[in-house]
Amino acid sequence: MTDMIGIFIVVGIIAFMLLIIFIKSNLIICKPNEVVIISGRSYKQPDGKELGYRILKGGRGFKIPIIETVNRLPLTAIPIEVSISKALCKGIIPITIDGRANIKIAGNEKDGLNNAIERFLGKNLNEVAVIAKQTLEGSLRGILATVAPEEANSERIKLAQRVVEEARNDLNKLGVVLIKEVKNGFLRYV
Repeated sequence: MTDMIGIFIVVGIIAFMLLIIFIKSNLIICKPNEVVIISGRSYKQPDGKELGYRILKGGRGFKIPIIETVNRLPLTAIPIEVSISKALCKGIIPITIDGRANIKIAGNEKDGLNNAIERFLGKNLNEVAVIAKQTLEGSLRGILATVAPEEANSERIKLAQRVVEEARNDLNKLGVVLIKEVKNGFLRYV
């Protein structure tokens, strides 16, 4: 009888340890600076739309073993150096422009998170930066074609605001946002 009690205790301890291992391996914890995408099943959104993934922003969730997989998208800032040489201004005058921007992957659906998931899941931040840089440079070239070189030099803030406004829609379609900051009472995009 005491042998049976000892066996039950050992089996209970092993079962408890296996349960802890199972929970630990399938519990997903999302850090504040990332978004976790759990895919593998269909999920119905509150608006009735079905997606093949669910989004976890902060907190924790549980994945179903074998059926679901977990991917992460970082929401950290990505600095981009924009440098254009021989960009044609009004009057077909080539100029060179250097600039800087900070972007990040959209953190909510309104800003384009679903677009970012479709385009950047499984890619590293350098690939995201290259695509965003090309988009910003394209917008900058388009704006420069409409201004004279003197105007581009004297009204740099207005030029930067126009580039931001034009690039914002294209970046939103990618799931990327420009990070705003306020300095000395002026809103500027870095």
